[in-house]
Amino acid sequence: MPLASNLQHQDYQYRYQTLQGVWRWTTRLDLAQTQPVYEVRDIVSPYGLLRDSVPLPGEIVQAMNQSIEELSQAFAPSIFASPLSMSFVVDEGRGFSEAQQLQVSNDGVYGSLLGVQFTTTSAYLRVSPVSLGGLAFNEGGVVDVTVDSTSLVAAGSPYAASVTLQDPRATNNPIVVPVAVTVRPKAHIGVAPDALTFVATKPLTGPFPPVPSQSFVLSNSGPAGSVLDFLIQRLTGCSEWLVDVSPLTGQISGGSTQVVTVTVAPPESLLVGTYQETLRISGYSDNAYVDVVVTLNVL
Repeated sequence: MPLASNLQHQDYQYRYQTLQGVWRWTTRLDLAQTQPVYEVRDIVSPYGLLRDSVPLPGEIVQAMNQSIEELSQAFAPSIFASPLSMSFVVDEGRGFSEAQQLQVSNDGVYGSLLGVQFTTTSAYLRVSPVSLGGLAFNEGGVVDVTVDSTSLVAAGSPYAASVTLQDPRATNNPIVVPVAVTVRPKAHIGVAPDALTFVATKPLTGPFPPVPSQSFVLSNSGPAGSVLDFLIQRLTGCSEWLVDVSPLTGQISGGSTQVVTVTVAPPESLLVGTYQETLRISGYSDNAYVDVVVTLNVL
């Protein structure tokens, strides 16, 4: 048996008895396109094969249309979707979320062809692509679903929307996938202190003695429910004496803190003088970033 995805067309023979005699024709189900195409061909009247475009009796036209309707019902697709519900957690005003995948397949009969259109109930809910066509029996495809939180506010959370999957020919048309959207309020980055000063005495010979580590407290002083995904970077990147900042990344819930440890170890070649590096702590928040200035005084 050929695979449904390789099936190009199927022909079905029909006959209709009239007072004048028997009419015969072939109704072809063409599956080569993204949507099924039905064609009536090889029409034989009681008087022989029709070779010219001649008017057909109304009852014959009606019978031919009925043959097409019978085939469309006999080979109707069925929509299978997974998951049957979706949920997103997004930050207020941040923009597009990471995409989640919605899988769709044709759960209909062998020889059916599924073409799905996707629509959403809200402008902030997006589906890409907006259609999947030409899905034969047991064939499937994937679309990406995203949420644009640009205009969403935490005060209105949670939001409810849905994705509708439609194919008028499907036996279970339409399928509605509910989507729940939780919007988190914006975080606020805080640090204390915002400056650290280290002192190292350069020996006459050999390496510097160990310099005690220092730390600062990184906080998310945003409202409950906010989450700060932070990243710490050096602005100059030329501070070889600043050997470690830990942790460099992390996540802090609203009202919580994280201790960040800074370690310096001046190389033997470092001369007497004052050196500075700026640590920039950034993350999606209402204040975008804060800086911590790290100073090393070599005496």
